[in-house]
Amino acid sequence: MKNLLIHVPHASMYIPQEYGRTALIPQDELEEENRFMCDTGILELIPPALAEDTIIFPYSRLYCDVERFRDGSEPMEAYGMGYIYTRDRRGREMFRPTPAHREEVSKIYDAHHEELNRRAEAVLREHGSCLIIDLHSFSDETVNRIFGWTGFPDICIGTEEDYYSREVVESIISLCKRLGLTTALNYPYKGSLVPNRYYGRKNTGIVSVMLEINKRVLKK
Repeated sequence: MKNLLIHVPHASMYIPQEYGRTALIPQDELEEENRFMCDTGILELIPPALAEDTIIFPYSRLYCDVERFRDGSEPMEAYGMGYIYTRDRRGREMFRPTPAHREEVSKIYDAHHEELNRRAEAVLREHGSCLIIDLHSFSDETVNRIFGWTGFPDICIGTEEDYYSREVVESIISLCKRLGLTTALNYPYKGSLVPNRYYGRKNTGIVSVMLEINKRVLKK
């Protein structure tokens, strides 16, 4: 599929050493939190032939989460999990970022989104359309603790109204059924990444689908 762009924002565990040392929880617990929150095993699902079509964010989400809004509208800020994390998955205070750190992370965040804009624009220019697969994993435990929800699927499919393709979604659901995997649409997470240059615009040629793979599936 020539018009494909795969986005993997949470597969890295890299936290700069000097920042990691400022953690308010013990270092071994920080490492455990980092492992748990990392989308371990996701990269192994991407065929080598699609490596050039994949954008991987090189930092841990505990350092910078490029899938969170940073304009004050991010709902996960209430849980200390905005674009800069201040709390761990149990709600304990984990970091107290300084203004200097926020400035540095903002530059990293902006550079990543500019890369997404550039890559999406190149695909659109060449093919007239761009299918973005926003690839993640999730944990029953974390979602249950934060929201109190239960009954999670093997695969959560997230969509955006103005960047939706029924054909793509139905193809994903059909493939999951053949693999014996359960699916749910926009549960427990909803939405999908759209490069900010195109977000809020209609008829851009971009289709975006988020795939949240339950960690229990990755352990099989």
